[in-house]
Amino acid sequence: MFSGDFHTHTRYSDGRGSLRENVEAALKKGLLFYGVADHGPANIGTGVRQEKVYLTIKEEARNLEKEFSDIKILVGAEANVISLEGDIDISREIVSALDFLIIGLHPYILPRTLKDGFLFVLPNLFGRFFSGIKKYLIRVNTRALIRSIEKYRPLAISHPNLRLPVNIEELARTCAKYGVALEINTGHNYPKDEIVLAALKTGAKLMVNSDAHYPQTVGELKSGKELLLRYNFPLDRVLNIKGSELN
Repeated sequence: MFSGDFHTHTRYSDGRGSLRENVEAALKKGLLFYGVADHGPANIGTGVRQEKVYLTIKEEARNLEKEFSDIKILVGAEANVISLEGDIDISREIVSALDFLIIGLHPYILPRTLKDGFLFVLPNLFGRFFSGIKKYLIRVNTRALIRSIEKYRPLAISHPNLRLPVNIEELARTCAKYGVALEINTGHNYPKDEIVLAALKTGAKLMVNSDAHYPQTVGELKSGKELLLRYNFPLDRVLNIKGSELN
């Protein structure tokens, strides 16, 4: 059913497998496309050491493609939103060298400025302890992601509403406007029905990815398939379904 898995991690960031091991795992799952999207450098303790690492990954991927001719290896990034205005931790020069871009919110990041630290990063870090600021967090997180979509036009938004809250319907409307997919992330256990419902309501696209951090979980997308079928979601609006426009 699925042609590819576009959100996976390797030892270049916080994954436990090599790029080769992940590609081999994708082949065993019968995937036509394998996408690596290691964390951006602003992820504290888990991101790539520096953004030029993505160029190293691309070079390794091109060499592996000579050996593994039955699968297309695509190199992207899971960039971090690091400011209220949607800036990310990867330069436009590096973004232009990537095959695709995924953007997401993560709690443990280095902010762009002190203001972003006080008004964006710190509230998200401590929001779980202070329920009274949830409305504020939803507002600033949604705005930051929307600004990021407008600036960078990524392929997808990773795991929306995982730990850091957003207005999923407002985000879905922006995704529909710019052709950006909302991700159904099978690697984390959190409520995802609302993502499908928001996409149905707004016309947004979806993408089902594993967020694999181990080779054995690359291509583990079954729970995403079940969710799509439960709501009879149009499969031609799922980017990594065989026969979709991505292919």
